[in-house]
Amino acid sequence: MKHVVFAHRKLSFGGGERVLLEQVAALAGLPVKVSVIFRKEPGKRDIEPELRQRNPNVAEVLHLPGAVGAFRWLRRTRPDLLVLCNHKGVQRALPWLARFGLRIPTVLTLHEHYERHLRKYRGVRNLVDRWICTYDFTTAVRQHLGTAPCSIIHPLYPRAEARAATAKDRAAARQQLGLPGTGVVVGYVGQIDGRKDPVSVLRFTEALGGEAALLFAGREEPETAATLQAALDTSPLKGRTCRLGPLPDLGPAFTALDLYVMTSRNEGFFPLALIEALERGVPVLAPTVGGIGTMLKDGEGGFLIPKPDDRKTIEDGLLRAAAARIAPLLADPAAWEAQRAKAHAFGTALTRDYDAAAKFREAVAPWL
Repeated sequence: MKHVVFAHRKLSFGGGERVLLEQVAALAGLPVKVSVIFRKEPGKRDIEPELRQRNPNVAEVLHLPGAVGAFRWLRRTRPDLLVLCNHKGVQRALPWLARFGLRIPTVLTLHEHYERHLRKYRGVRNLVDRWICTYDFTTAVRQHLGTAPCSIIHPLYPRAEARAATAKDRAAARQQLGLPGTGVVVGYVGQIDGRKDPVSVLRFTEALGGEAALLFAGREEPETAATLQAALDTSPLKGRTCRLGPLPDLGPAFTALDLYVMTSRNEGFFPLALIEALERGVPVLAPTVGGIGTMLKDGEGGFLIPKPDDRKTIEDGLLRAAAARIAPLLADPAAWEAQRAKAHAFGTALTRDYDAAAKFREAVAPWL
């Protein structure tokens, strides 16, 4: 039986971890032994149960953070294929393994096209047999990492058929969550950390004006939570902001929204949270980071904020411009219903008839 090792940064919930999960699940029907090793947050194994459930051939899930431990383990196990994504210990171990005569076939998953992101892999670029890009940034890979083949595999996975939320659904969700039954509700649902920059969601909502309520739902990283609280303490939205924290089911939080706002400094291809909002008929506002600008058409159920970098927060002027554009549409029920319909149509079409699992199996087939 062939042995495939997936080496990843962490196993807590996130977009990159969803890609890992689906890659592991894609091999479930094959006679392949699977191991998963990770380097950060040993106490957070959020996706491990689903990894094992989706692929019964997962033999072990190991916390191996450092280069020495990774070197010893890989030298001992000698896998047939390594699927790598941002595991620094493994990246440091690979050149040493090659010096000792062990050249492991390696496929490396890339989530972002920014030079800063690609630069992390220069040390192993001559040891990578195939790059997997979550959207088409082949030119940047060629420029910074070399000529190994690239597979473009969008992380779009089958989802249950979703219907657009109705006004009755929104009212029920708001009542369940303790939100105002009437008026505009704007918000962000998902992991809340510094990269997601929730303070910019607040700044946008302030610029939107009116009596909009603001909703945050999802696990808050402590330092980011403190920064957000400090901003709320001096904000006119302080009394109209609801922070729900982590919920066993985030569906009602998405359903309650009139507008989903994402202000991330950077992202990968197309965050799952955007799809969850869109397929419920919730229009979205998002920056042109990662692959978002390659998929979302401005004014067609979603609105784009131009953002060329992956480090800085979105400028206040851009947030105010977006608010000035969206406010009249939100105030026009017919115009906003049209945006809701477009959001639902786009969100459900994204994952329809796209078989990412088959594309992944095709990409790794030479070693299995």
